[in-house]
Amino acid sequence: MHAPIDVATTAGLPDLRDADLHDLLVSFYTRIESDSILRAYFADLDVTAHMPRIVAFWSTLLFHTARYSGNAFLPHQRMRALRAEHFAHWVGTLESIIDARFAGPHADLMKAFAHRIAYSMQLRLGIEPFAAFQSVR
Repeated sequence: MHAPIDVATTAGLPDLRDADLHDLLVSFYTRIESDSILRAYFADLDVTAHMPRIVAFWSTLLFHTARYSGNAFLPHQRMRALRAEHFAHWVGTLESIIDARFAGPHADLMKAFAHRIAYSMQLRLGIEPFAAFQSVR
């Protein structure tokens, strides 16, 4: 596991650390619970039980901890009627949670991964990616 990077920014926010992921992701899913656009897709998810897997997924991506194994795409494949707007809203919501708490290389990396994950899932689901990705093609 990498040592945490403690980067202060001009905004005075610390960079994201592995130890911050749980609280950050709990905040994200708490917001999703009351979100009119996304809540239906997560209504059947036991967030408390699933949180260790979600944290392990992001920890593995961001900090190379190798704590996650599995198929992150499969649960999304079962979600019906997903559109590009859902993915754009998911990314925007996650970015706003990150930006309110963190700034620095790992915070930026998490946002970049969120975009890449959304793009990849949209392509795999046969969804035209939302506008932010149109120039990627």
